[in-house]
Amino acid sequence: MRQQGDVLLKQIDSLPKDINKKELDKGHIILAYGEVTGHAHRIKDTVNSMFYEKDGKSYLKVTKPVDLTHEEHHTQTIPIGIYEVGIVKEYDYLKDMERAVID
Repeated sequence: MRQQGDVLLKQIDSLPKDINKKELDKGHIILAYGEVTGHAHRIKDTVNSMFYEKDGKSYLKVTKPVDLTHEEHHTQTIPIGIYEVGIVKEYDYLKDMERAVID
């Protein structure tokens, strides 16, 4: 697994069947936007990475190492592989509820 802020990449063996390619956002793959600042977890290399979705889940396929950038985090190089993209969750025991971590 790889994590950058609240974005979590979990490596999986293969993409689900009948998956849909996600649209690029201003020519980039955006894994998630910040809740307050609008900063983004972004991959600019759309030749060596593809972004997909199915049933409300997002997936990233990387065919050559690519950089994952964010304005407030260190750049990470994502190795070749297939990843399920998720958002880190935390559990608030006082409110008895789960919520997304705020980046």
